[in-house]
Amino acid sequence: MKDWIRAHPYQAFALGYVAFFVLSTGIWMAVGRTLEDAVTTAVIWTLGYAAFAYIGLRQRLKAKARLDDHGQLRAYIRYPETLSGSLGRIWNQGILTPGDGTLLFQPAVYDSLEPSGRPVTLKVRGVLPERRKVTGKDRGYIQEFDVQALTLLTDGGTVEIAGRPETLEQLAERLGVDVSEG
Repeated sequence: MKDWIRAHPYQAFALGYVAFFVLSTGIWMAVGRTLEDAVTTAVIWTLGYAAFAYIGLRQRLKAKARLDDHGQLRAYIRYPETLSGSLGRIWNQGILTPGDGTLLFQPAVYDSLEPSGRPVTLKVRGVLPERRKVTGKDRGYIQEFDVQALTLLTDGGTVEIAGRPETLEQLAERLGVDVSEG
């Protein structure tokens, strides 16, 4: 199901909003509205909600296409060896540009991935083979689902990279390491 949704985001979007419309109509009728009133209210709410979601989906797909054109990846980074309570324990969203044994991480904000802050170049000395799911409180500021983390040993210490499974596959491939899903 996840693969189909990723392959057909607009169709999944449309099906989701048909389900939202049916559910909201049912809720409005359950609270005592007439059928016409419930359908009208559900149409208005569904169209408004769908408009915001459609704009967000388009921006996200445009950003992904732009990153793909430049050989970059959207990912999250953190430094697990920093002091507790430090901002380094929080996942920072940004753009990864992998090279042969190096990573350039440009912090970025919003879904448009506007650059913010200074970029950091990391020389990768090793990659731990296991991946782990990023769930619960560990997610911090990650707003995506189905995110996994990969641990890298770099010249600056241990670094964790989080992203979708396909992002981590592309990263491992471009770094020239073999890392299977864990």
